[in-house]
Amino acid sequence: MPAVFFGHGSPMNTLENNEFTAAWGQFGALFATAEHNRAMNDLGIYAAPKAILCVSAHWAPVSSGAATTSSSSYLPGAANVPAGATLVQSSDNPKMIHDYSGFPPELSRFRYPVAGAPAVALRVADLLRPMCAPQPIARTTSWGVDHGTWSVLAHVFPNANIPVAQLSIDLTRSAAWHIEAGRRLAILRLEGVLVMGTGNIVHNLGAIDWSVDAKAHPAAIRFHDYIVDAIERDDIDAIERWQEHPDATYAAPTPEHFLPLLYVLGARAKGERAKTITDGYVYSSLSMYSVRFG
Repeated sequence: MPAVFFGHGSPMNTLENNEFTAAWGQFGALFATAEHNRAMNDLGIYAAPKAILCVSAHWAPVSSGAATTSSSSYLPGAANVPAGATLVQSSDNPKMIHDYSGFPPELSRFRYPVAGAPAVALRVADLLRPMCAPQPIARTTSWGVDHGTWSVLAHVFPNANIPVAQLSIDLTRSAAWHIEAGRRLAILRLEGVLVMGTGNIVHNLGAIDWSVDAKAHPAAIRFHDYIVDAIERDDIDAIERWQEHPDATYAAPTPEHFLPLLYVLGARAKGERAKTITDGYVYSSLSMYSVRFG
């Protein structure tokens, strides 16, 4: 299965048909519609993902001593989660989380009735437990599927027929840790799981320009180009040092939208070429770059 990062942008992309959502749909169309059969699975051939593991910008649980962000959503009651804890959503029937405000009521009425992937959640916990120690990695049914995930999957797999598990982001960890987590999760790709991250390389809500003809801010362009160039050259060192870039504080004033990219880059196989799905900017301070490997 591929590893893929989506620049998800506004939650309204769920309901809109634009150049970005059309490209997301084209990515979904790459998968065959044939049913799996046992012989295919024994050969490691999958017509479509058996499941999706998503790292969403909108699940960064608050923990004691952890930094918080104004643009993320948090697991209710997570204040008692120890610093460094990592969570995996393991519900059979995850609830749909409308974690935003100020949008039209039709967005809150939208439903994406996807099944959970508890077996994948268990596998993720096993894979990441050694690098999380001495802090725990825990499965939870308290979380569900948030808009960072379903706003994109509504176009990629509109029939909601691929089970989904979500992995939380620990904001206390270094960039190198998140990349290594992606490396450890890469084996899931061989097991028929689509490894997916959603966020934005550039995500500055405080600098949004709602004008129809808003141009990308120069700082957004410089940071975006630095990261995309590093992705295309497979320069992991440059990406690990992303916070040293002079425009990082503009492009990612809080880290939660940038960090999902690191899991996907970690899951990249040696020699896999980056294939751009979408690119461009909206509202001056959001970049819509999406990329796949494999």
